[in-house]
Amino acid sequence: MRESGLSTTPLPVMAPDVRVHDRSLMRTLLLARMRRQGGVIRRDAALAQFPVHVVDDALRVGLITLAHPGVYRLAGSFDKAMQRRAALAYCQDGALSHTDALDVWGLPTGPSRLVHLTVGPDAANTSRGVHLHRRLGHHPDAPAVLRRSGLRVVRLEQAVIESWPLLPLIDRRAPAIVAVRERRTTPERLLGLLESQPTTRGIRDQRRLFALLAAGNHSELELWGHERVFSDPRLPPSATQHRLQIGSRVVYLDRAFIEEMVAVELDGAAYHGSPRQRDLDNRRDAGVAKLGWLTIRYSHPRLHADPDGVVEELLEILERRRKQLRIPA
Repeated sequence: MRESGLSTTPLPVMAPDVRVHDRSLMRTLLLARMRRQGGVIRRDAALAQFPVHVVDDALRVGLITLAHPGVYRLAGSFDKAMQRRAALAYCQDGALSHTDALDVWGLPTGPSRLVHLTVGPDAANTSRGVHLHRRLGHHPDAPAVLRRSGLRVVRLEQAVIESWPLLPLIDRRAPAIVAVRERRTTPERLLGLLESQPTTRGIRDQRRLFALLAAGNHSELELWGHERVFSDPRLPPSATQHRLQIGSRVVYLDRAFIEEMVAVELDGAAYHGSPRQRDLDNRRDAGVAKLGWLTIRYSHPRLHADPDGVVEELLEILERRRKQLRIPA
């Protein structure tokens, strides 16, 4: 068996009192076990299977190194995944939280040199590279803590809410927007958890964001449009994510002035700029037109550069549509 790779042959289970004189084989078994565990092992777990001299020799010759008190890692690259496993091995009642939890859940996050763990109030002292967040009532099991990719992690909603103050201002809304848009949670669940934690930093801004998401704004552009354009008191009320049935298909309009049958689509530059997407947009607009709806599209640059001009244009379009449809003033 080579130390540089994983063996596909099952390793023998060895009791603590079994003496094996081949130190090289024992060291190989130790390293292989650590690789299967993501490159990390607690000292007590290692000594439960291997003699103390094997563990200490591996440490002495530099094959393993101390990650945290009582926790060893393989020497060499110490990537983020191994850092998280080492931190969880050190704090056995802890769970990945904050921006680390966002990353594990596959949501947008920012870089961090620390591993964030939520722990109980009586957890071990912090260690280098680990930021402990002590929480009364913390329990390392469901429903508050789940397992994802073999890692203990706080629930998605908790990660979204508690990461808010750790992210740059421009990125704070992205995790919640993506989670709701991908239907991995709901604004109601986020808001319910937020209200149960009244001392949360940024609670007022988060409450407002979750309310906007609940109203059907599922992108930064839609949120911006709601705040800067569609809330203008000169415009009549409009609906977000208005559902239309086109044959066997269902489409959702970004913004709909229902009485005037005017659909407003907000086109993000990255998503709607490709020839394929433009073709899909044209087909969608044709289908919506068959039902009598007029579709107006505003690009990201236009909406941001000229919100007042967009409002004036919409007012003119809506007035003409009311005349066309003979809607009483």
